[in-house]
Amino acid sequence: MRVCRCGRFGLLLALAWLTVAACGAAPPDRHSQVNQLTQQLRSMPGVDVTSNTFDGNPAHGPVFFEVDVNVVDNVTGDQLAAITSAYLADLQTQDYRGYRTRLEVRRGDSVFAVDTGSRPVSNRDQILAQARSWVALRRQFADSTVKLRAAVGHAGDAAPVSSGSIQLPDAADYLTVGAAVGTLATGFADLAAADWKISAGKQHPAEISTSRRLPTRQEMELWNALNADQAIPHADVFTINGAVTGPFWVSERIAADDSAMELDIAVRLAQRHLPIVARLPAPVLYTATNQYVGHLDYRGQAMAPVAILIGGCMKRAYRPSPAEQALINQYGNCRR
Repeated sequence: MRVCRCGRFGLLLALAWLTVAACGAAPPDRHSQVNQLTQQLRSMPGVDVTSNTFDGNPAHGPVFFEVDVNVVDNVTGDQLAAITSAYLADLQTQDYRGYRTRLEVRRGDSVFAVDTGSRPVSNRDQILAQARSWVALRRQFADSTVKLRAAVGHAGDAAPVSSGSIQLPDAADYLTVGAAVGTLATGFADLAAADWKISAGKQHPAEISTSRRLPTRQEMELWNALNADQAIPHADVFTINGAVTGPFWVSERIAADDSAMELDIAVRLAQRHLPIVARLPAPVLYTATNQYVGHLDYRGQAMAPVAILIGGCMKRAYRPSPAEQALINQYGNCRR
C-alpha cells in the first residue's frame, strides 16, 4: 500500500477539491488536450480553420473526439503530411486511452479522413503518403469531389485498406469515368488496391465501384461497349468484389417505371448485352432493372427480374418469365 505524507496543506487541499488525490496528479483533462491540439494545427501552414468535437461522457456512448481541419485551396502535399503527422504525434504523446479518435481534413466537399480508432497506429508513413496522395488527387481531378479515407493499421491486425470516391463534374460521362480509372491505375498505384467509387455526373450517369483491385483492360472494353450502345437507353454500374454480388457485377438501369414495360425492356436489353458480357471469365452477375442496385436483397437474392448469373445459379424470390428463363438456361448453370 502506498502511504502519502503530504502534510496538512496537502490534506486540506484534497478535502477541498475532492477530485484530486492527496499525493497524485489530477486525471488528464483530455478536452483541454484536444483544444491544444486543435490550436496547434490551426497555426500550421496550409490550414484555414480548425475545430473539434469532443464527448467524454460514457453515458452518451463510446467516448471520442474528432479534429476538423479546413485547408486552403493550394495546400501542398508536404503541408498536409505535416498536419497529419502532428495529429498522429499528439496521439502518441498524450493520454487518450479509451477514446476513439479521428482527423477530418476538408476543402469544400472533398475530404481526407484518418479514423485512428482507440488503439495505437502502426502505419504512420503509409498514412502520411496517402495525405500527399489526396492533395495530388484533388489537383488531378480539379473540378471533382475527392474523398479518401486513409488505411489505418494497428499491430496484430490484417493489412489495412483505404477507401475513396471521385464524384466527377456534372457533365462527365462514361468516358470520363474510364479515364479516371486509368489515371488511378497509372498515377496512383499505391491506391489501386483501395475500395473506390468513381461516378459520372447527373447528365450522363455511370459508375464503377471497386474493392481491392481496379478493372482489367477486358472489363474496361466491356464498359465502353455497353455504354456506347444506347439503342435501348440505359446507364451502367460495374461493381468489382461486391460484398454479396461476387467478383464482377454488371448492373444496367433502364428508365421504365411500369412493371410490364420494365420487364419487356429489361429482357430486350439483356438479350442484346449478355452475349458481350459473357465474354468475361465466369462467374459474372448481370442485372437489368429500373434501379442501379438491381432488385437484390442484402444476401444477394434476386427479388425481381432481370437477373442472370453467368456460369452460376442464383437464388430468386420470384418465378422468372419464359423470356428470362430462356436467358437463365442459356447463360446460367443451374441444376435441374
